[in-house]
Amino acid sequence: MFFPDVGLIVTDSDLRVAAVMHPAPGGRGGEHADEGARSLPFGAFPKFNPGDALDEASYGLSAFVLAKRSGRIRAVAGAVHTCPRFKWMWTVAVPFGKEPLGYVGLFFSTYRDPYGYASWLIEVTEQIERELQAGGGEADRGTLSESETEGERAGFLEKMLTVREREVLDLVLEGLSDEAMAQKLHISVWTVRTHRKNVYRKLGVSTLRELVGKMKGWGVGEGKYLV
Repeated sequence: MFFPDVGLIVTDSDLRVAAVMHPAPGGRGGEHADEGARSLPFGAFPKFNPGDALDEASYGLSAFVLAKRSGRIRAVAGAVHTCPRFKWMWTVAVPFGKEPLGYVGLFFSTYRDPYGYASWLIEVTEQIERELQAGGGEADRGTLSESETEGERAGFLEKMLTVREREVLDLVLEGLSDEAMAQKLHISVWTVRTHRKNVYRKLGVSTLRELVGKMKGWGVGEGKYLV
């Protein structure tokens, strides 16, 4: 589905941006020539990067903040936002996963009707949740201590990573991009990034270099960790 002036954001449980799709620049002509009258200029939309915090301290009151507080889908109209960067747009956000794992949200022009967008957002969230469930759910334990024995480490990988997370780990070690992994596993790129984040957290690493280094330290080379 193509929306000319809608951005999509996926955050973690702390409202830090994990992935973002900004609105596409430019309008549409022909039968859609009137779209420009209902759209904001491309430069009016805020730019977000992975790692940016969408919490109240950073961007004031928004749907992301309210969704985290309530655990439900929330929408906030432009004038209600306390951050001036959102004064001309809607924000709509909904939690996904247990606890939850994070939030999926949209930001778009106040000239747009929010109801259709909210329904589409719920469908996206349900798809991510289904894909996460199909991957085996969440694990019970946090990170692996460096002091654990080699046998405990091997058991950790089998016990604490879900089947889907082990598949993602294997493809990460093969050097595949998030988009390539999504195509290979037949899941959305947002779900791939959620699995990758969970793998990093459970293995106690924060970068690909740290992950590869830890796997090599355990005798696991590129593409050698198989489910």
